Amino acid sequence: MKIRILNRLSIKLSKFIKSFKKDNKMEEDQLLENLTEEQKKLGSRFSDLVIGRVIKRVHSGLDEAGKQNMEKVFLSDDQSEKENFIKKNIPNFETIFKEEADKVEEEIKAEIEKQI
Repeated sequence: MKIRILNRLSIKLSKFIKSFKKDNKMEEDQLLENLTEEQKKLGSRFSDLVIGRVIKRVHSGLDEAGKQNMEKVFLSDDQSEKENFIKKNIPNFETIFKEEADKVEEEIKAEIEKQI
């Protein structure tokens, strides 16, 4: 049950982050134009993995009331409510995202090194 909720939260957060980054949309579009389809798929999978880890990390750090509130907010479609939740409860969201992305990148590099 918890894994299913976390997966749903991850999907909702992924959609939220994409809408939250509209300010950089033009730069992202230009970057994406130069990627192959395979690179786009890998980028999407990487992003989903990182978001899943961010969700788990943030969720595990909340008390029971905070967890319930997070689940309620991110299972809804209200983008402003999600943004407010992040600003209020996860002021270091960007730092957590970067840390988790760096960890995944290092894990991938280590796995490649083992394969060589």
